[in-house]
Amino acid sequence: MNHYHYNNHKRPYDHREADRGQPQKKHKQHDRREQDRQDARLHHHHHHHQKTYSPAYAHDEAFNKLPPPVAHLGSVPGHTSFTTPKGLPSLPDITDPALKDAPFRHKSTVNDYNRSANSTDITYEKLEFLGDAYLELLASRLLYTRFPHITAGQQSQLRELLVKNETLAQYAHTYNFDRRVQVGDLERMQQDSKERGNKGFNKVLGDVFEAYIAAVILSSPDEGFAIAEKWMQSLWAPKLLEAAEKERYYTPGLTLEHADGEGSETGPDPLKIYNPTAKADLQKKIVGAKVKLDYQPYRDSVELKGDQLGQNRHYIAVYLTGYGYERKLLGRGEGKNKVEAGNWAAQEAMFGPEKEVVRKCEEELRVAREEKKRDREAKESAEKEGNA
Repeated sequence: MNHYHYNNHKRPYDHREADRGQPQKKHKQHDRREQDRQDARLHHHHHHHQKTYSPAYAHDEAFNKLPPPVAHLGSVPGHTSFTTPKGLPSLPDITDPALKDAPFRHKSTVNDYNRSANSTDITYEKLEFLGDAYLELLASRLLYTRFPHITAGQQSQLRELLVKNETLAQYAHTYNFDRRVQVGDLERMQQDSKERGNKGFNKVLGDVFEAYIAAVILSSPDEGFAIAEKWMQSLWAPKLLEAAEKERYYTPGLTLEHADGEGSETGPDPLKIYNPTAKADLQKKIVGAKVKLDYQPYRDSVELKGDQLGQNRHYIAVYLTGYGYERKLLGRGEGKNKVEAGNWAAQEAMFGPEKEVVRKCEEELRVAREEKKRDREAKESAEKEGNA
């Protein structure tokens, strides 16, 4: 039996139509009814004959057929507290002699370069595969435990900052890894880098750093992960703190307004804390009949450079029309997207230079609503008396 892959929006292709040349058009209603009947048959058929997943091997058989492990990775421990030096954290030792030079060994130094390397010829390219994954895990653990209050998207952006090639190459230079790289043929290595779409020697240094992380962990199965985590958290801390302060990620979501409507003198400055509901808060405060808030860019967005390469900066202003104002500028904001920039603009409107305008509008709206409520109650009371 032929099986159609049913699509809600497209009738299954009928091979008979190709043989008839130009098919005769059917009345739309007749065509829909025929399609409904065919859909019902297909649904009935798939409901009773849905194919189940059936792997070629049983799971236990497949697992036993896998090649045996050649390295013991050890367990990943829970986080333990540690002290951090004021200066550059010391470079962890690679205690396994077989791995000591491997992070710095390019494949061009291995015999039979043009053939598959032996499993004993460990190069940084092999270790980089594992080190890359470990760095992602180390950064994820750091952000998940230290910045649980930020969104998953913000965590991902910070993690990208920590593990991207530019950051790792910078650390590699700091520890003089560039002087330790063993390259058999520099010209060939540079050509290899170009072919892989890499950015020259800095890409190589980033790979070398990832390989070093893997070697540290592999050389000490019991303690290697904890050693690497202590090293990387200490190394990452200044860059992470700087980025977090710049993006104002470091303060958990707190109450931005106190009972009297003012921020506490000793409490956090609401203009420095991101409020994801600021636009909604401002809307609720002052928007009534014939009142409009308009969020518009006040300058073009820009693509950031350096550590924030690939990210954009958006600039949004909020304007008020109503209460006698025509496009009155209430606040401006910057953010990684229009939503974030709009929330910063609304936050500035409520707590910045124009906060008194917002407060007066809020009071005017409150009075108008109370008057409307009294008029409605008076009207209802009069109607009741008239009906009595």
